[in-house]
Amino acid sequence: MRFRRKAREHALLVMYRWDMRGENPDQLIQEVSQERKIGNPKVKEYTTNLVKTTLEKLPEIDSMISEHLQNWDFDRLGYIERNALRLGIAELLYLNPPDPGRVFNDFVSLVKKFADAKAGKFVNGVMSKVYKTAKRSTSSAKK
Repeated sequence: MRFRRKAREHALLVMYRWDMRGENPDQLIQEVSQERKIGNPKVKEYTTNLVKTTLEKLPEIDSMISEHLQNWDFDRLGYIERNALRLGIAELLYLNPPDPGRVFNDFVSLVKKFADAKAGKFVNGVMSKVYKTAKRSTSSAKK
């Protein structure tokens, strides 16, 4: 399971660069893999899967984030916060992680590491709202 934490960090770095520079995500994955000396194939595979899933679902994910921002504009989100939210929501909603709580903890920790504690609380709050809303919608659809 530890490989997922590392993959989340690598995916955040890839998405941060993608958002800032607009370069090819495959090249950015390769760049981060080389810089971070990612040797574990599970880390590489999960990083790639997380980034590609996020980018495939990006309009939907960004819309969900925007709907749950209170007194804040999506475009004003910092690069770290925006991409942590994107990745966390993509993983929670589309990759069915074995431990959703771990996804929250890891992304909040990463935001605290690369931004600050207030940003970590913010990301946790928005991600929680999106996740709860999505889960309610899913359980309503099943009825």
